[in-house]
Amino acid sequence: MNRTQLRNLIDSGRAIAMDCYAIGRKIDPEDTPGPLFQTDILNKTVILKRYENTGKARLSDAVVDTIVFFPYDTDNPYEGGESVNFSAPGFQEAVGFKIAKTHPTPELKQQIAADTRYLDLFDSLHSLDPFLFKMKAEQIEIHEDIHELYFAISKEEWERIRIPIREKISKLVTKALGEGAADEDDEETLSREQYVERFLTKIWEAKDIDGIEPFVDAMQISAEKAPEVFFAWKAVCYFQVRFREMEARLRKMFQWVGDDSLCSPRNSIGLLPEEQRTLRIRRRQIREQMRDSYEACNKLIGLYERSYDAFVENDNPQAFIGFLDNSERSYLTLATHVSIATHCLNLWEQYIDAFGLSLRNEQFFELFDALVMLCGHTQSDPDEEEEDAYEID
Repeated sequence: MNRTQLRNLIDSGRAIAMDCYAIGRKIDPEDTPGPLFQTDILNKTVILKRYENTGKARLSDAVVDTIVFFPYDTDNPYEGGESVNFSAPGFQEAVGFKIAKTHPTPELKQQIAADTRYLDLFDSLHSLDPFLFKMKAEQIEIHEDIHELYFAISKEEWERIRIPIREKISKLVTKALGEGAADEDDEETLSREQYVERFLTKIWEAKDIDGIEPFVDAMQISAEKAPEVFFAWKAVCYFQVRFREMEARLRKMFQWVGDDSLCSPRNSIGLLPEEQRTLRIRRRQIREQMRDSYEACNKLIGLYERSYDAFVENDNPQAFIGFLDNSERSYLTLATHVSIATHCLNLWEQYIDAFGLSLRNEQFFELFDALVMLCGHTQSDPDEEEEDAYEID
């Protein structure tokens, strides 16, 4: 990955990249909590999500890794650096040696171990999207230890997204509990609204199932898996909202990518024959990837909506029970596709707003190469093996 690709990756959104140093510099020294990590060098890193394909199905079979990028120049992270895969074994040892240049002291080991809880939080997510990041921090009850700048989401935006998700879950909970579901609690009869709200709150918090066992049993969810199933359900609801919000903007980008005259450098006639051939191959690949990704999102969201409607409107819960059983996989798939689409769209709009729809050679290939990298296609020939699109040199 060259410096332009690195810049475009970091600056095109939060879903795949979180610049800890840029955030930390905005925190007032008097603020509590302060910077995220105890270890100073970790506060100068960029956290990245890398989506790797496990087979020919490409992103539908993605594995997500958490990459910690250590810039050579913290004031200019685009100049390159070293990356360590947090998801792989030996991370703490690698960071300790990087800081100490020798075997780390017990004190340094203790600092790194304390910081691992935040890295574990990042690693547990399939996307660094601010809404999901805040949801997960609340679920594991460490949100009060994290400065609000790391969440990068306003109260207004949080509520705008949260309300429709809660409403959708509330309707389903009401249906699942049935008309005669109110019970007695501490000798006080709860109103039906209070009873449903209690269930909704427990599902939203996604910490345990105390007091909502009837719903868990009705949905055929194991008690051990319930918190993560509920979190995945919320994540799917979130990505449904997010995807629908960006659909109109995505279509504009697809129209540009699908137009040979626009998705080419303005002076493409000056390209060598081999360069023109490579452009045609990669352009076809990126079109296929964007189309497949869009269709995958639409298909999965459609399946969810039909299973939801069948339960809420037609009293048929079986399809929705099946969705919940597969919700963690659905969350991974949507996180992968929507996160990549978000970065592609943000980057495309940045270039088009700055330079117009018809781009000169340098501008075009900066944008095009970044889109190819984000979509996971780095090969120049469709018969070649795919390379690792997110490895940082």
